[in-house]
Amino acid sequence: MKKVFALLALTALTLSASAQTTKQHTTGYGAGIAEITWVNGQAALNLGGYGGVLVNHKFMFGASGNNIFFKQTVNGKKESFQLNYYGLYSEYRFKPANPVHMSVGLIGALGWQENDVLTAQKTRRKDGDYTFVLQPKLAVNTKITKWMQVQAYGSYRFTGNTKSTYYA
Repeated sequence: MKKVFALLALTALTLSASAQTTKQHTTGYGAGIAEITWVNGQAALNLGGYGGVLVNHKFMFGASGNNIFFKQTVNGKKESFQLNYYGLYSEYRFKPANPVHMSVGLIGALGWQENDVLTAQKTRRKDGDYTFVLQPKLAVNTKITKWMQVQAYGSYRFTGNTKSTYYA
């Protein structure tokens, strides 16, 4: 019985010693975004990007910025609008060593709307109030090389009311 306890103690010490030698891996990561999204049931172009610090190839914390370009009818004429939002980004990756793996992310940002509606003052202007933007996402990541991957994802953008003059 003493031999069994001694063997278990030796095994536990070996495991804890190997756990202490595991190094933490910290690197930077960033990506550009070009996607088609929907605003009020119509297609819109979203251009932006995100980047941050990636710890142990699993958890990332950083910043994100996006600009959504869309058209809205004002006084019978299609006018250009833009929703901008910039803020914090976090992402967790499940089993990142696998060639295909899942991840979840969240953008928490401050947003505002601009328009190109001609007025006596100027053409481009902030329209309405600042608002919050929350955008969770679920993604499937496929590795192309050691340092590059392709990501297919679904997300939903929650926003507050900008109280826009032209857009409800």
